[in-house]
Amino acid sequence: MPVSIELLEAINYEEDGQFGHRIQLQVVVPNRDGARLDWLERTNRPYVEGMPVGEWVNMLRLAPESLVFEPWQDSEGETGQATLVFHDPPSIRREPNAMRVLDFWIVALDGEDEEGDGGECWGVWQARQTLRCDGEGRIVEQLFVITDDRTGSDGDPPYPEGYRPY
Repeated sequence: MPVSIELLEAINYEEDGQFGHRIQLQVVVPNRDGARLDWLERTNRPYVEGMPVGEWVNMLRLAPESLVFEPWQDSEGETGQATLVFHDPPSIRREPNAMRVLDFWIVALDGEDEEGDGGECWGVWQARQTLRCDGEGRIVEQLFVITDDRTGSDGDPPYPEGYRPY
């Protein structure tokens, strides 16, 4: 069984002065034991301390306590197939001329089973969120687009140019 990453939902929302999307992303790994998740994001408007402008950062490493990663953290130590659903509400404050582009590059790598099999399958999922307000603070752009979705079994998933996962 291959690794899979699937967008279950991306819904526009606006509340409490923020707007963006409510995303549900499902990741399935055949062997959770030893599996790896690299949740990379790049933005022109950082929202977490230590997040650089315009550079890929592994958010699971930078902010492992985020509720977004709770399914991954809670499944640590499990064996066998794992189906994990991540809930992410990326948003910005609704204010005059607010604008953010947020790119996602999510990589899931399979772990090994008790016999040492597996560990070579991977899935890569990429998307872009664009949020923008006009000079009056009205929402004029609220887009979420999948830009790539692929799987492989050669043990070597693609990463953004210049990014080193280890």
